[in-house]
Amino acid sequence: MVGRLGAFPLAVKVNNRGVKRSLALAAGLSLALAAAHLLGAAQQPQTHWDKYKDQRAEPFPDRRLTDPVLAGAIDLHAHPDPDVYPRQADAFAIATLARERGMRGVVLKNHFTETAGLAELVRTHATPGFEVFGAVTLDLPVGGLNAQAIRYMVDVAGHRGRIVWMPTHDAEHEVRYNKEVRPFVAVSRDGRLLPEVGAIIAVVAQHDLALATGHVDPDEALEILRAAKAAGVRRLLVTHPMFSPQYTWMSVEQMQAAADLGAFIEITGNSIVRDPEAAPRVLAALRAIGARHFIVSTDSGLIGTPNVPDTLALVAKRFREAGVSEADLSTMFKANPAFLVNLPAVAASRNASVQGSGAR
Repeated sequence: MVGRLGAFPLAVKVNNRGVKRSLALAAGLSLALAAAHLLGAAQQPQTHWDKYKDQRAEPFPDRRLTDPVLAGAIDLHAHPDPDVYPRQADAFAIATLARERGMRGVVLKNHFTETAGLAELVRTHATPGFEVFGAVTLDLPVGGLNAQAIRYMVDVAGHRGRIVWMPTHDAEHEVRYNKEVRPFVAVSRDGRLLPEVGAIIAVVAQHDLALATGHVDPDEALEILRAAKAAGVRRLLVTHPMFSPQYTWMSVEQMQAAADLGAFIEITGNSIVRDPEAAPRVLAALRAIGARHFIVSTDSGLIGTPNVPDTLALVAKRFREAGVSEADLSTMFKANPAFLVNLPAVAASRNASVQGSGAR
């Protein structure tokens, strides 16, 4: 073989048989390493729910708590059975209990499938006249950033779809934060939102739906809110930004920026009843930003946690003890959630079906 080093010819004698043998060995090693890598990846959980689907917990008893705030309250974040891991109650039981305790409505949330059809079944066969709504979350089982999934939810019989969540458990931020080796849904690249996000926002705006930010990182959430506001989306929700760093974890300044864009900030009762440090953190944000920018939902559904009305009653009691006014409670539990699901506000005089001075 003749090569060239600078300007000087270089002659090299090569043993062709040895080269072939070396190349064959190198190729075999590369294939073996690739196979080992693929095998290792295949042995990693490929879904969020793999590590949870066999979990068991003792059911949390219904404490039958009542509170004035329940009358007219709407929970935008209730997780029903059937699901891919155990839930505390099915959608029929959740809606029935909420209606019995004086609530106005619930939104059924599933991370992996749309729930508008389920909401219509529940409303028709279990709780006529009670507001039951569905949603869709743009995780991998619905195709990720898939505008067709939203169009389907909108057109399902009954037209009960109200909220579109950006990716949650399949969000790139959550998968990378947890150091998981599995597929994810990206919403941005190099600091810019992907074109598919714009397509999602356009469909949300077209149908006057609520857009929730999901489990993306805080900067992505703010970019989504800016783009959605520019596109004319009126109903914006920051998904529980004070729950856990593996989800969207915002500073007060970032939450203020979201509020300035017209977004409501979600407080999840599930976090407050499970985490002793959550209430002081949330109350500090409430005082800094103002209750008119918040909603209270439950994120209820895990076995071993309180049901929807009990969770709301417990949070109301905690907030009331901290000095939150009845007017602010009504705003966060009733008026703001009603706006997000495109319902008219209900006058205070009509919210008198549940009496009492606090959770008991």
